[in-house]
Amino acid sequence: MSSDPDDYRRKARFIVKLGIALHECGATSQRVESHLENVTRLFGFHGSFLISPTTFTCAFWQEDELDQFIHIQRIRPADNNLGLLLEIDRLMGRITREELDLDEAVLELRRLREASSNYSTLINGLSWALIGGSFAALLSSNPSDVIVSALLSTLLFIFALKRSGHARWGPVLTLVAPFISGLLASFIARSGIPINVPFVILSSVVIFVPGLALTVAMTEISSRDLISGTSRLVDAVMLLLKLFFGSISGMAVASFIAPHFIAPQLFTDLDLGELSSMKTWPAVLGLSLGLGIAFNIPAQRLGSGLVAAVLAFLVAGLGESQFGMFAGMFLGSLAVGLYANLHSRLTRSPSSIPMMQGIVLLVPGSKIYMILNEWVAGTSILPGAASGHQALMIFLCLVSGLMIANALVPVRNSL
Repeated sequence: MSSDPDDYRRKARFIVKLGIALHECGATSQRVESHLENVTRLFGFHGSFLISPTTFTCAFWQEDELDQFIHIQRIRPADNNLGLLLEIDRLMGRITREELDLDEAVLELRRLREASSNYSTLINGLSWALIGGSFAALLSSNPSDVIVSALLSTLLFIFALKRSGHARWGPVLTLVAPFISGLLASFIARSGIPINVPFVILSSVVIFVPGLALTVAMTEISSRDLISGTSRLVDAVMLLLKLFFGSISGMAVASFIAPHFIAPQLFTDLDLGELSSMKTWPAVLGLSLGLGIAFNIPAQRLGSGLVAAVLAFLVAGLGESQFGMFAGMFLGSLAVGLYANLHSRLTRSPSSIPMMQGIVLLVPGSKIYMILNEWVAGTSILPGAASGHQALMIFLCLVSGLMIANALVPVRNSL
C-alpha cells in the first residue's frame, strides 16, 4: 500500500472521476462498483462504493477501515454512451500496463469526457430515422406507417438537437417529443394518409422508451442491488408515463384544432400496398444499426452488435416456435449473454457493447407502452399486443437468461 498521503489522495480522486465518467456512459451500477473496486485494489488500497442512478458515494482507506476518505455526490441519470465506455476501458488498460502515469491519465480522462460524438449530426439524425422506420417495419406491413414514423423521428431529432443546450428542456423533452409526434401524426391521418396513429407515435419515440432500463432495473433487483434497481425502475416507469401522457395530449389537441387547419381526406387515393414478408431481417438489422449509432458505438465495433442482434432474434424466434414465447425470450437472452461474454474474453473489451445492441431487440418496453394505451384508451395499438402479465414474464425471462449466462461464462472485464 502507498505510504504517501498525497499519492493516496491523488489516486482516490482519480477513482472518483473515473466513476463519474463511467456513470455518464450509462454503465450499470453493478458494473461501475465492480470496476472501481478492481481499480482500487490495483492502486494498493481499499474502497467501498454505493452507486445509484442519482447518487455517487465512495469511501477509501489504507489500513484502518474507520479512517476513511469519503466522497458523496448528487448525479443525474445518464444515457448510454458505449463509445466513451470503450475508450475508458482502453485508458485503464494503458494505466495497468504503466504506459501512462496518474497525471496523464487524469488529463486523458478529461479529454475523453469532453470529446464529441463518434458520428456527425447528419449520421445521428439518420440513425433516429432508421430506428423509427425499422421498428415500424418490424411490426407493421403498412409502408405509410414506416415512412411517417421515420419522418417524425427525424423531426424529433432536430427538436432534441436544438434544445440540447438548454438545461430546462431536459426534464420535459420526453413530454414534448411525444406531444409533437401525436399532434403531427393525427394531422397526417386526418389528411387521408392511412396510418395507425398510436403505433406511429410509438415508433417515432421508441428511442426514448426505457425498455433496456427496465431490464437493467429488474436485473439489479434480482441481484439484491435494491437501491439502484428500485430507483432505476421508478425512473423508467415515470419516463413511460411521461411519453404516454405527451402522446395522448398531442392527439387530443389535434382532434380539437384539426378541422380548422387540415383539409380532410387529401390523400384518399393513396395506396402503397403492403411491405414484403422479407422485411423482417432488414428491419432487425436496421434497428440494431440505428441503436448502435445512437449509443455512440464506434463504427468498427458495430459488426459485433449486429451479430448479437441476429443471434437474439433468431434464437428467440426458434425457441418460441418450439417451446413457447417465454422460453424463446429466455433462450434469446441466454444466447446474447453467452455471446457477449465470450466476445469480451476474446477481444478483452467490455461485454456491454455487443450485449446492449442485441438484448435491446428483446426487451418489451414498447409492450408496456401498448398496455398503458389499452388501459387508458381501451383500444389496442396492434392486434395481439402482450398483456401485463406477459410483459412481466418476458422481463423475468430476459433477466434469468442474462444471469445464467454470467454464471456459465463469467467475464474477465468488469465492464
